[in-house]
Amino acid sequence: LPRGGGGGGERPPPHPPRYPFWIKSIFHAHEIPSVRRGYEVYRQVCATCHSMKQLHFRHLVNAVYPEKRMKEFASTFDVVDGPNDEGEMFTRPGILVDAFPSPYPNEESARYANGGGG
Repeated sequence: LPRGGGGGGERPPPHPPRYPFWIKSIFHAHEIPSVRRGYEVYRQVCATCHSMKQLHFRHLVNAVYPEKRMKEFASTFDVVDGPNDEGEMFTRPGILVDAFPSPYPNEESARYANGGGG
């Protein structure tokens, strides 16, 4: 392709194809009752081993449950926070901005519990 100044023979650079994706959000194309059932399966079965640490309670507000219900659910978890004024870490009930807690305290204990340790 010619570069530089001026002739009329220059073509614009190619663009990637545009596909008509219909998914606007993670829960947009799913029935809410199905998503709720899936979440309940995760909570009761999968959460004993698998983390959703990249997902926060607020991400499920109005997509899976109303805000009031998600606040109630988040408050059932103890979250380590801090430090406080004395420089100490403390636990508090979870709030919507918290991530879902991991079932293991660190990556090494998760690996060991699932047969991946030395």
